[in-house]
Amino acid sequence: MSQGPPYHWVDTEAALARAADRLARARAVAVDTEADSFYHYFHKCCLIQISDGEDAYLIDPLALKDLDPLGKVFGSSAILKVLHAAEQDILYLRRDHGFSLAPLFDTMIAAQLLGKASIGLAGLLEAHFNVRLDKGCQRDNWSRRPLTEDQKSYAAEDVRHLIRLAETLRADLEARGRLDWAREEFEVVARRAWEPRPFDPEAFWSLKGARDLTPRQASVLRELFVMRDELARQGDVPPFRILGDEALVALARRSPQEGTDLQGIKGVTPLVRRRIGSEVLAATRRGLERPEGDLPAPPRGRGRRKSAATQARIERLREWRRARATDLGLDPGVLFPQSTLEALAATGLAGLEDPEALPGLREWRRRLILPDAGQLLR
Repeated sequence: MSQGPPYHWVDTEAALARAADRLARARAVAVDTEADSFYHYFHKCCLIQISDGEDAYLIDPLALKDLDPLGKVFGSSAILKVLHAAEQDILYLRRDHGFSLAPLFDTMIAAQLLGKASIGLAGLLEAHFNVRLDKGCQRDNWSRRPLTEDQKSYAAEDVRHLIRLAETLRADLEARGRLDWAREEFEVVARRAWEPRPFDPEAFWSLKGARDLTPRQASVLRELFVMRDELARQGDVPPFRILGDEALVALARRSPQEGTDLQGIKGVTPLVRRRIGSEVLAATRRGLERPEGDLPAPPRGRGRRKSAATQARIERLREWRRARATDLGLDPGVLFPQSTLEALAATGLAGLEDPEALPGLREWRRRLILPDAGQLLR
């Protein structure tokens, strides 16, 4: 580890150019990001942490308009990009800055494929290097400036040991013949692209308890759900900071018609009543006044009813998965996700001829199941 400060703060074009020049000569860089999704509706990448294994650079994308020098580092096929639980970081970096991170090494995926009991970064670093991470700043508002010294040190520590961890896990994967499995998974994650998800008013059915409501109460819940999203957008805060899911369902169940009806509902605090009580009552009224023939109905289950043959295949596949996962020391869901298992049961042997057509059926999974496929998928 080089002497000097534990990180380099980068918020000017000159500092970014120096950092990019140094990082471009590395064989691998560790990468992490901090975002503000816990505090904003329109969330964004607020900090990019990069380390070459010696120095850590904290790059401030809120202060820098042009991050092109970083793009050259991330886009280099000669530099391995090491991340932990990379998917969200990749989505932010691609959406906000157009960056592509390949080749990739994801230490969480590597830990999963090795059957590690703990796959969190803190657990892995403590188990392998006796390094203890302080996660006290994890839920901080990273869009707020200036950042504290504790926040900067926390952010730098998340990337400081990643390359060393990746080297250790890579050696373990190679020794157990699973490096090709990991590379296949890394390539899939590296190709992830941000897909905008417009607000869906019917998504209220996914809230816990929504399907237990009467049609009229469900109508109220839908209006409350829409109201919450509108207020969250206007205030640029996450919807849960307006009202939690549990409170929404409780309000729909009670269907309050006057201010006193809002009292005694968990999550509907005096502050909530003062700030949005009138909006809650107006949304409730709209739900109660919806015509009888226009009341919402729960969406039907996806797909057709499983045939007896498909169900029999699912049971055989589950038993195979349980036994093989035990043999390999893997979590059954890592070995074969349930969605992949059910899709394969539906297609039968034909599904193995085109792995890319089935969700999650990687080539390594196909090779593992192929010797038993005839019996399992008959």
